[in-house]
Amino acid sequence: MRKSHFPWAIVIILVIGYAGWHVLGLVLAATGLFIAYLASLRLHPRIRHTGFRSCHGSGERRGAIFTWTFRKCPGCNGGRLIRRGAGAWGAGHIREEYASTKAGRAAAKASHVHR
Repeated sequence: MRKSHFPWAIVIILVIGYAGWHVLGLVLAATGLFIAYLASLRLHPRIRHTGFRSCHGSGERRGAIFTWTFRKCPGCNGGRLIRRGAGAWGAGHIREEYASTKAGRAAAKASHVHR
């Protein structure tokens, strides 16, 4: 599934929960989906670096003038980023890595060496 696809399965689960058991069904379905989200943070804490001006998960950026050359991507560590939710609710070592990476990027940006 691509990032641009809307998660129709989640909407269908919530609609069925509401249609079958009204507000109680909606609350139970939302609780179940949240528990599944927390489990996914433990199992898959990293995502590919995608989006505007990204390396698309490779960890390397092409040169602007000499396009056959590569340099390290300044926006990620090797093409993978820690998900925001995993940085808050993930495993202990993932939370520590997320905090140290965030602090390192802030320090580099403050000293104007982030690019």
